[in-house]
Amino acid sequence: MLRFNHELLARIRTELNLTQEAAAAAVGVDVRTYRRYESGAVNEAAEGFVVRNASRRRLLTQLCRELGIAEDELVVAVEEDVPAPAREGWRPCHAHTLPRARHFVGREDGLMLLRERTRRVIAVVAIGGAGKTSLVERYVAELGEGPHPGGIFVWSFYDDTRVEAFFARATGYFAGEVEVAAGDRPQVLQQALAAGAPHLLVLDGLEAVQGSGSGETTYGRLADGALRRLLMAAVRGLGATRVLLTSRFEPTDLQAWDGQELTTVRLGGLSPAEGSTLLERWGLVAGATLQPLVDRVGGHALSLAMLGSYAGTFLGGDGERAQAIALEPAARDDVLARRLLAVLAAYARALAPEERDVVARLALFPAGADVPLLARIAAAGGDAAGALAGFEAAQIVPILARLERLGLVAHAAPQRWTAHPFVAEYFRSLLGAPPEAIHEVEREHLLASLTVHAPGPQAHDRLDTYEALLIHTLRAGRVSEAASIYFRGLGGFSHLGLQLGAMSRGARIVREFATGGDPARMLAALGVGRRARLVYDWGLYAGALGDLALASRCFRIHGALVREEGSLEGLTTSLRALAYTERLAGSLTEALQLAETAADVAIRAQSPGDAARALALQARVLHDLGRVDTADATFEQARGLGDRPFARRSFWAAEHALALGRVTAAQAEVEGNLAGLHELGWAGHRAHAETILGQVALAGDEPDPDRASLHLVHAREWTTATGEIEVVLRCHELEAQICLAERRFADAERAIRGGLTLAETCGFGLFAGVFKNLALTRALEVGTGVAEAAARAVAAARAQPTAAWNLADALHLAGVAALTTGTPARELLAEAERLRAGLRHPQLAATRAALART
Repeated sequence: MLRFNHELLARIRTELNLTQEAAAAAVGVDVRTYRRYESGAVNEAAEGFVVRNASRRRLLTQLCRELGIAEDELVVAVEEDVPAPAREGWRPCHAHTLPRARHFVGREDGLMLLRERTRRVIAVVAIGGAGKTSLVERYVAELGEGPHPGGIFVWSFYDDTRVEAFFARATGYFAGEVEVAAGDRPQVLQQALAAGAPHLLVLDGLEAVQGSGSGETTYGRLADGALRRLLMAAVRGLGATRVLLTSRFEPTDLQAWDGQELTTVRLGGLSPAEGSTLLERWGLVAGATLQPLVDRVGGHALSLAMLGSYAGTFLGGDGERAQAIALEPAARDDVLARRLLAVLAAYARALAPEERDVVARLALFPAGADVPLLARIAAAGGDAAGALAGFEAAQIVPILARLERLGLVAHAAPQRWTAHPFVAEYFRSLLGAPPEAIHEVEREHLLASLTVHAPGPQAHDRLDTYEALLIHTLRAGRVSEAASIYFRGLGGFSHLGLQLGAMSRGARIVREFATGGDPARMLAALGVGRRARLVYDWGLYAGALGDLALASRCFRIHGALVREEGSLEGLTTSLRALAYTERLAGSLTEALQLAETAADVAIRAQSPGDAARALALQARVLHDLGRVDTADATFEQARGLGDRPFARRSFWAAEHALALGRVTAAQAEVEGNLAGLHELGWAGHRAHAETILGQVALAGDEPDPDRASLHLVHAREWTTATGEIEVVLRCHELEAQICLAERRFADAERAIRGGLTLAETCGFGLFAGVFKNLALTRALEVGTGVAEAAARAVAAARAQPTAAWNLADALHLAGVAALTTGTPARELLAEAERLRAGLRHPQLAATRAALART
């Protein structure tokens, strides 16, 4: 394998006392291309340094001549790397400790299913308290601490709902100790899980990140796109990896595979015999009185555990006296829940006041609380402290230990305690103090460590503190202050999203301002303007994370709110964002109507800047629809409003020009933006610009894959940090084009497959057709799978006929494919010629040449 000796190049340049700029000028390339050589970025991991095109050969000759280096010194042969030996064994990683049932009985059928290693994804679904976590904990415990041939990773969303924290920890475990940028973690984790080892991924409490079905939220749908894609990849197959999850809700994202690659274990109640055994283990005296107790609670595992614990501790194990607990009052609609609440009511009366108040306060913290937090609440005195007033940390620890023995609380971590959600729900009703007073204690503690109105935070631990402060401020009833922390302390989307790329965090925060996680139910305590701003930001985060359906819904809600407020500027912004989102989804006709309306509203509002942006988007959609002359005129109309084209407005004009073969104009349009984007810190927009410049480098008579690759590296600085889906797709497209230009067909296939899977999973219809055309281009180059790739490309293009450029390209490629396979090609190529002529397509001559061959 050959390798470019970039260390030698750097040393010789230094010895000649040349800057990188001077060296680049001497060999006739731009400095960024030169830096790619001097950094060693031209060495491919799998193939080393390969000269596949004339531009690279000329540059190599120039480097040798201008710097006085022999070619055999600059390009050297090296032995291929010997793969590292496989690790001998894996030790489990318990990111969170699943609470262990004090007494576990029955569930043999469920355990047998969990032991079957051929099942890709197993979902244990049941109501709260049925024993889902206990079943999974028992299975994981019987696997032992290893070493195992594959990894075992356990995460509980009850303990931590931050999906980005899950990806950070899981990627570190499965992919090794090498630091992986945040935006790359979902993909790197999938690759690690697919590598072949028989890994087990355990996800407990998935309902914490699923839609509940309340309001207009979708029942069971995962709120985070990256997690949704991971589970969909797992059910399709990630090597020998298995996933085991628990939830109160069906995993509706995976329902298409239920009964096949997805096995759903719907956990019911314990049998009379199993329930009786469980009561006995809690200290009840065996006898005929136990089965009626089991029947009364429907075999509900948590209810039985609470009955057994209470009767064994306070009733001397007497089942007859336990029968006297009133279970029938209709405290709630759920029959099992109201029976459990009746048991807990009896339990609460038997506890000491300080014990009862510890559980009641723990219940306010779903992820649990540590002893210092409970001590701060006790020190606050008054209603917030309740019976804990005056207690110090050393006095609280034994209370927690006793409550754990009684089964009312559990260790969530070595220094953190939590209560089961059902237990917490009841004890919250016994709080005896406004929950806001307790959250106020923690708010003041966090506030002391932060200056809320300082410039936006950067470090992740500081972001965590800001987020915690916001949540406790919100739960302390200070809704307006919480919104100020988001908009001013965290900087809203303009800082969190546009500059830091913290999309998952931003989406999670704005969701807190909506009842039930429903964007249509933003907190009424906020004014209409702030509700509109929050739901608009939510749409931006959702779009960046690849959830176009949610993004569209948010923008429609935003539109209704700004109409209510009477803001025409807000309405044109809303319509434009919705048009942009619908365009990405492939709904071009609707996108055009929305963009036209946005322009009309902006003109009525006498806002020339908004009008110019709406017209530019309108022109871009007209281009997609194949109406290129009208698109030209509309871009000119936007320019005529006097607002200098910038950012996406400018990019759309550049993409239009590039598609028509105006390469120099496209390059100038984008490069004129770079300095301003850098000054504003708009890294996401810069990444978009770099992908266009990468395509510019590949356009024309002499494609320059090296320069295109450098632009791809710059674009991926953003995607590796954020994972923004649209830019990731653009990077996949550019990478595939580079690989095809360099005839690296295996790498091209990987880039195309990755892009197509992502586009289809996220509903980016505009990109899906592009990747199918790229797959057909690759098939034609390698000469295999041509007919199948042609059929897929044409079927996808016919299904979306308004995307004129994609349809024209698909028909041309399919016609060429037909020529190679000996099937009728004339009809395909004739239609392609007609479409390409109307588009003024720069490759029209290639279609006519192919048509002549028929």
